[in-house]
Amino acid sequence: MALREHTRSRSTIAIIFWLFCTISIIHYPVLAAENSTITCGVILPLSGELGVLGTDILHGIELAADEINVRGGVDGYHIELRVVDDQGNPQISQSLFYDMHSDGVPVVIGSCTTLLTLPMAEETKKSSGTLLISPQANGEALYGISPWFFQVNAPVFYLAKFVSEWLSYTTDRVAVVYIDDEYGRSLLSYIRKELDNSSVSIISTEPVTDENPDHSTLALRILDAAPDTIVIIMYDEREISLIRSLADAGYRGQIIITESVLMDSYERSEADVISKFSLFTISAYSNLVPGDHTTRFISSYKKRFDTDPTKSVAGYGYDSLMLIAEAICRGTENGTITAQSIKDNLEDVRYFGVSGPKVFDSHHAVSTAMDRWVFKDGNFTLMSTSLPS
Repeated sequence: MALREHTRSRSTIAIIFWLFCTISIIHYPVLAAENSTITCGVILPLSGELGVLGTDILHGIELAADEINVRGGVDGYHIELRVVDDQGNPQISQSLFYDMHSDGVPVVIGSCTTLLTLPMAEETKKSSGTLLISPQANGEALYGISPWFFQVNAPVFYLAKFVSEWLSYTTDRVAVVYIDDEYGRSLLSYIRKELDNSSVSIISTEPVTDENPDHSTLALRILDAAPDTIVIIMYDEREISLIRSLADAGYRGQIIITESVLMDSYERSEADVISKFSLFTISAYSNLVPGDHTTRFISSYKKRFDTDPTKSVAGYGYDSLMLIAEAICRGTENGTITAQSIKDNLEDVRYFGVSGPKVFDSHHAVSTAMDRWVFKDGNFTLMSTSLPS
């Protein structure tokens, strides 16, 4: 009797052990997939003069990460963001990128200007292992700089063509004020080339080199050439100070801004100033293009951040991470997600983002959609959106 009970007990234990092992085998791989993460580095200026620009892009990235992770991740892998502030300093951005590369981060999104992105892109030429994706930077020096670098915003020559076409229809004498960095110089250079065979004359070019230039003197120097249109190539708060100085100096002609970063600031606090000009327009890369995807993005963004992304560059951050997710979905390298597998798959991605279509050319850059906004009755109104053919 005791032997029978002992045998029954051993059989029961064996069955329980078998069930435990079976359950473990069935569930363990699922739990492993659910707990796996992919680290995506984010290097942006989140403080200083460019803090607004960097924060808008970060919010777009965060919203994309939320959407991806709520759906269960990418093929079961959750996105983990490693966010750092480059403080608008190119030496810091380069150092931060080097740290992420050393830590084995496979892909980094950053930064938002050519000045900040260029040293990081140069780092990708030295060694593989970390892919760099720029949501916004697009100066001439970045185009095709490295096989490990992708541009989500189109190269500068697209914007130059767009601005020049508007100038050829609306003006004869143009003054150009540009931030004296690689981006500003390259955009000016391409505008010159586009206008070479037109009747439009660039009668004055003024570089802005100092952190706190004397905008009153600069405005008077610009107006000495008697332009009927002034093109301003800048992307920080100095632009607003220059606009005020031009208004105070009595200029009432056409103003064209090439960047849309400060659009909300103009509407909130500078409406009286910019109403003084005969025409105040922003010709820029499209912030958002119409469509159901964009409608959902705007709704989710407002809910999450309590602000309207329509007049910000948040969509470029969102699209950058969504492109990475698309690439990961296309497959891995021997079962592992690596910089190489993301790179190879990005080259074949066909994605229509909230900021326009994203198909990379042989230099890993996209063509682009373009917006033209006009200031009227106290607000900016979207005049047109041009999609690439």
